[in-house]
Amino acid sequence: MAAKIFNAIKKCLWTLIVQLMSGCLLIYIADKLFAMYDYNIYVGINPITVGVSGIFGIPGVTALFAIANILK
Repeated sequence: MAAKIFNAIKKCLWTLIVQLMSGCLLIYIADKLFAMYDYNIYVGINPITVGVSGIFGIPGVTALFAIANILK
């Protein structure tokens, strides 16, 4: 019983870490692409944006860029 719970927690943490890292990479690449094409949309990598990208994944990253575009 405890082993199943431990494995489930380990799987959830692994998924969260992968989404955190891929979200940071996606934010970095999108920031560079927007800067290269002279768009003034910038989302920095900080604990809040990393958390949003880790919890929500790619839709969270797109929401961050949409919010940055609305608030500029």
